[in-house]
Formats: sequence, structure tokens, C-alpha cells
Amino acid sequence: MVIFSYIVELYIKRLGLSVLWVESDSTLAIHCITKGGGPWHIQATLRHIRHLLAMDRDTITHIFREGNQVADLLASEGWDRRYYYEYSSQDLPRRHRSLVQIDRFGLPTVRGL
Repeated sequence: MVIFSYIVELYIKRLGLSVLWVESDSTLAIHCITKGGGPWHIQATLRHIRHLLAMDRDTITHIFREGNQVADLLASEGWDRRYYYEYSSQDLPRRHRSLVQIDRFGLPTVRGL
């Protein structure tokens, strides 16, 4: 959650975004952000996210992992890293680039069996 909060704030500032549409595969996270609740130790982070996401202007919706495999792959990598890392479009690994292309063309993907 803290990383999510940081990333949202980073993109709002860096890209000068005025409207956000955030997708998450965690219905629990969406519920905690939009309806409240959640563990006490992340309440400050949830309040910060609510402050960043103006619910009357921005949208937060559920998407299955298969719907955005690039984000799922990056999130999985994030668990393995102990520091912040940002890819540029030039240094994106081959697997990531192929998933971006599949997503760009609107082709369906299937999670590994």
C-alpha cells in the first residue's frame, strides 16, 4: 500500500495528471480505499491514497490479473526488489515488452498452467 501511494503521487506530480483511473486485482484493497476499513497499521496510507484519489473525479476499479499481465509481472518483481526501480521503454526486458505488445493489440492472454 505504501508503494502504491508513492507511485500514485509520483505520477500525479511527474505527469501532471488531472484525472486518474487506477486498476487493481485486489478487491480488498479497492474496498479499503473506497469504503474504508482495513488494518489499523495502514490507515495513514489509506487516508493518503484517498486524498490523492478524488473519488468524485478519479476511478478505481477491479481487473483480473489476466487483464493486465504487465502490471502483474511488475508487481511480482517488486516483491523481489529491496529498492525502487523504474524501467524506461528502452530497457524493458523482453518478456515485459511482449506482454505490452499483446496488451496494446487487445489480444487475450492466459495465465501459465
